[in-house]
Amino acid sequence: MSVGAVQKSTSDDISTRQSNGTSTAAKPATESTESKQSTQSSQQANMTTKVDPSKFSNSNKIRMLYFFYRFSTGSMVPFMSLYMQHIGLDTNQIGSLQAIRPIVTLVSGPFWGGLADRSGKKKMVLILLYIGSVLGRLSIQFIDGSIHAFAVALCISSMFYSACPSLIDSIVVSSMPEKDKANFGKMRLWGELGNGVASTIMMRLINDDRFGFKYLFLVHGFASAIALIFLIYSIPEDTTTPKSTTHKDSTKQQLKDTKHTITWKDGLLVMLSDIQILSLFSLIIVTGFSMGFLENFCYINIRQLYKAHGKTDVVGRDVSLCRVFFSLGGVLTWWCSGSWTKRFGSDMVMVAAVCCLPFCFFLYSGIGSDFTGWTTAGIWIAESVRSGIYAALWSTATVRMNKLSPSHMKSIMQTMMESTYRGIGHTSGSFVGGIMCKKYDDISVAFTAAGKGLLSFLCIVGTIGFARAPKQLKCDQRLDHHPDRRRELQRRDS
Repeated sequence: MSVGAVQKSTSDDISTRQSNGTSTAAKPATESTESKQSTQSSQQANMTTKVDPSKFSNSNKIRMLYFFYRFSTGSMVPFMSLYMQHIGLDTNQIGSLQAIRPIVTLVSGPFWGGLADRSGKKKMVLILLYIGSVLGRLSIQFIDGSIHAFAVALCISSMFYSACPSLIDSIVVSSMPEKDKANFGKMRLWGELGNGVASTIMMRLINDDRFGFKYLFLVHGFASAIALIFLIYSIPEDTTTPKSTTHKDSTKQQLKDTKHTITWKDGLLVMLSDIQILSLFSLIIVTGFSMGFLENFCYINIRQLYKAHGKTDVVGRDVSLCRVFFSLGGVLTWWCSGSWTKRFGSDMVMVAAVCCLPFCFFLYSGIGSDFTGWTTAGIWIAESVRSGIYAALWSTATVRMNKLSPSHMKSIMQTMMESTYRGIGHTSGSFVGGIMCKKYDDISVAFTAAGKGLLSFLCIVGTIGFARAPKQLKCDQRLDHHPDRRRELQRRDS
């Protein structure tokens, strides 16, 4: 064999080995790339599974949770004033005791909401709070006319209960797909249905000599046990999951914010720094004030009317029917609130609900001096409107607050909304209502005066708002074109 042939064969062998080595080296690289891609896709699939609420949003479980949760509270809470009167407390003592719940809610609600956000164990916090509130209410049956012991029991039950409604709503809304959040009212209406069924049944039982007030605690305990079961098996462990792992800086900032001790001061800063959240809280305070005024004195006005016309033998039956119409108005509004929000927008629905408040005052005050069929019809319409106003505002405000709140502060903002409604709105409405009823010495006249005053206030605020609307629109348009504003809107949309 010649030297040239040997060199050619050697070069061919070397090139063959090099090509084999290259293909061998490329193969692990390809396999490594494919494995990384599969790992990333599996991680994204796991995250998608975490955010997907299909396991949690079993409609039947959530509906039953709301039904029995509100059934348990509706079987006892609306009748606490009557029970206090039954054990011998006078009206001044009853008024003082009834002021405990909104004040305690104002103080303790944001604390529990911050604890739930900070710990991340919202389900555990919610279950413990619910058990504590039920035990506090059940302990009232062992109190025999002692106002101090009654006050302690109410403080305990109110302290634990203060964050329960807002935590349930916050977890449910956060776990729903974005496209279905507007239909939150259809889920929440089952709570209103449970409240109406419970209050109607208990009103008949406590007015029947064969049963009496002891069944308040029996029914409340039984319904609370069922609600606790659904609470355990339908609420997810944790709904706070990062949507993407590509934005490392935002994830680090979110983890840093989560480790921060969240307090009511943080929620207050968020509220004051966002004009939309501040406007939402303003609507809630106005509604809470009006509802506190109406709820504390409307049934007294009805009873006085029945007593003045010698209808005391049917007052229990007719008040039960009032509760039926109250629940009916709430159920229908909860059901339609999502459609109204999609069609008219959340702001329009909330403003329309607040504008109906004076109409509700006039309905209660316009019962009239003569007792006719129109009198009873006016009471039923007033009950339906009052319940519908709350349902329209609360269903829309809950979803709105969930969208506007920072991801690590959704629970505390929700509990602050509940605390503002109960603590500031209800307390001030009850206080002003008592002064006005005492001043006019006639609840119907006080309702008329309050309706006129509220209507004037809303007209003034509406006029100022419409006058400033064009300037605010131009300001919002300029902000929307700002780069930082566009990035913020994109982050919220994502």
